[in-house]
Amino acid sequence: MKIWKNLRTENIFLDVPLPDKKAALRFVADICTKNGIETDTDAIFKGLNQREQTMSTGIGNGIGFPHTITRETKDASVFLVRPAVPLEFKSLDNLPVDIVIALIIPEKHTALHLQMLAGVSRLCKNPDVLKAIRQAGDSKELWGKIRNLEEKMAFH
Repeated sequence: MKIWKNLRTENIFLDVPLPDKKAALRFVADICTKNGIETDTDAIFKGLNQREQTMSTGIGNGIGFPHTITRETKDASVFLVRPAVPLEFKSLDNLPVDIVIALIIPEKHTALHLQMLAGVSRLCKNPDVLKAIRQAGDSKELWGKIRNLEEKMAFH
């Protein structure tokens, strides 16, 4: 699963002033409704927050990976948020998060959910992708770099 196919430039946000993890989750939920992915901001926020309550999606190496499912959306959406200041995320390695990659997945597509989780996981293991995210100047540039890097990656 190639993540760039579900990542739109209007869902990439760089150097966003966010005070904490909850604000980051709320930001993603707000963008979902603003960009027409979902109409119920509170439902998205609640889903993302419940997932965090179950177990933090701070997977280490400065990456937060919040995700939820929703009834309303028809297609999977990926959001990439680079906070202006790293956020406490209760990560596995206890380090703050400077990259947030959020997924909103249609409820009826369980297989897609698993494929997207695997795809993001694979991206997050690539140091060139992480470097591109951390150094990008704008969303179009970053989307292009992610696409190019992901096209070069081997998929099994």
